[in-house]
Amino acid sequence: MASFISAQELAQLVRDPTKTAGTDYLVVDVRDSDFAVGHIPGALNVPAHDMYAKAGSIIDAYSHVPLVVFHCMLSQQRGPKAARIYKETVDGRLKVAAPSDPLSAQTVRVLDRGFGGWVDSFLKTEPALISNFDQKKWDTL
Repeated sequence: MASFISAQELAQLVRDPTKTAGTDYLVVDVRDSDFAVGHIPGALNVPAHDMYAKAGSIIDAYSHVPLVVFHCMLSQQRGPKAARIYKETVDGRLKVAAPSDPLSAQTVRVLDRGFGGWVDSFLKTEPALISNFDQKKWDTL
């Protein structure tokens, strides 16, 4: 099982002007249509129900990224399950990969408390850490 990363730890990466989403870290948001209500800057939206089908293409595109963080709204079910599916796919590839494959150094984590916790942590203090936030739609979730 992937270990958790706190909102504060992830925010340090997102805030860091020397770090780039998709290069230094990758946030994979596995929520469905509620992604449009707001998300972590630079997050890749891959709905949880698509993870089996898309894990391989995510690995192809981001095998060079040292940290991949998964989350859903609360990171209790969909986020951890998506991280497990992704990690199992990575492990399968590593069985036949060269020892120098950068994928072998990749860490997979789950955002503690999910996007809901992220919003609780940063909406009032650092709204720039939430892209495309729609308060009216958020209130209906």
